[in-house]
Amino acid sequence: MKRALAVFLSVLMFLTIIPVVGAASTPSFSDVPRSHWAYKEITEMAAKGIIKGYDNRTFRPNNEVTRAEFAKIMIAAADVDINKRYVEQTFKDVPRHHWAFLYVEHAKPYLTGYKSGSTYTYKPDKAAVREDIAVALVRLLGYDQKYKADLDQLKKFRDYDDISSALRPYIAIAIQTDLMKGYNGNFRPQDPITRAEAASLLYRAILDRGDDESKIVFPTPGQPQPQPEPEKINISDSFSDTKLKNWDTDKAIGNWEVASKQVTAESDDDDLDHYLLPLRWNESDNVKNYELSVDVNVVGSEGLGGLYFNGKDGKANVVFIQKDRVVLGKVNDVEDDDIDIISSSTYKLKSSNRLKVAVTDNTVSIYLNDQYLFGQQYVKQEGKKLGLYLQEEATKGAPRKTTYLDNFTFKETK
Repeated sequence: MKRALAVFLSVLMFLTIIPVVGAASTPSFSDVPRSHWAYKEITEMAAKGIIKGYDNRTFRPNNEVTRAEFAKIMIAAADVDINKRYVEQTFKDVPRHHWAFLYVEHAKPYLTGYKSGSTYTYKPDKAAVREDIAVALVRLLGYDQKYKADLDQLKKFRDYDDISSALRPYIAIAIQTDLMKGYNGNFRPQDPITRAEAASLLYRAILDRGDDESKIVFPTPGQPQPQPEPEKINISDSFSDTKLKNWDTDKAIGNWEVASKQVTAESDDDDLDHYLLPLRWNESDNVKNYELSVDVNVVGSEGLGGLYFNGKDGKANVVFIQKDRVVLGKVNDVEDDDIDIISSSTYKLKSSNRLKVAVTDNTVSIYLNDQYLFGQQYVKQEGKKLGLYLQEEATKGAPRKTTYLDNFTFKETK
């Protein structure tokens, strides 16, 4: 595998311009001073003959690599034999006469592509970006089979929403295993990859990781082996995407929309008294214990917003904040303003209120701003639908007086 990754970087450096044939024993590049952030990685890898500079003693650390060139790198890195016999075309924009056609087709196990309807594209002339490299490194090293992705690792990055959703497990593993790192609180997933970054990444993958040998236990013949626990549900949304992709808007009650990276709702139907926005998730999962959280942000209104759960056949349990109370109740008809109050507790409404609902079997616990407020037993789990809740009065005075919801999370607990 180390040989494959060495080839990976070598091909990367040879893509466009012929470099110096020989490597100096103590390489020095005029455009990579000691103060350069990747000086150590570039110099040490050049000293070992893995990378080389150009004939004018430059390294050109900021040169970018295209996605077509990236496909060729993958072929070299994975030691894939090119089969020049008939190969079926996958990508509309990489026809058989394209110079990278065979590389792209044979390197698909390591590549990222694009799909629109039934059409696949590769965008060969665009720059390869950091999230592409993360996927490649993780899959080349087999880490996607060895490690379980901890998606919480990504939430520390301010640009979390810029990471392509299908690539997030690979990015998480790259972070967990220290293959890649962020910068000033950002991961920069869509930034083009440069020669300097490639040198740094491959240095950490090859030279700076040491021996990957580990002690194992051989299975006893005929004995069943322990299986890893299934990944727990963990969904979050900061509403930077105006399309509400995490939400089933077709089945929503009321018209929900994103405004200033927060979500709110309204309706032209005067009969509606309750607005519900259901989360998209696998409702067939037998989830008994979970937490829902959301920020209830108030602009001149009296709150009247929060979360709902146990949704079924138009009915649901709701937890919402009023001017002076937090209420756990049940909505039986979205066109009836009456709510069956189950329990409540005093609370002084703030401009921003972090509401959490923890469900454990038939017990519901309510938290405000990370402080336990009250609980209620014997709340039967009757339905699977859950999500965001607003009352009609919460947004009736919009935009001057309204309630917004933000920073939603839904996670399975033990």
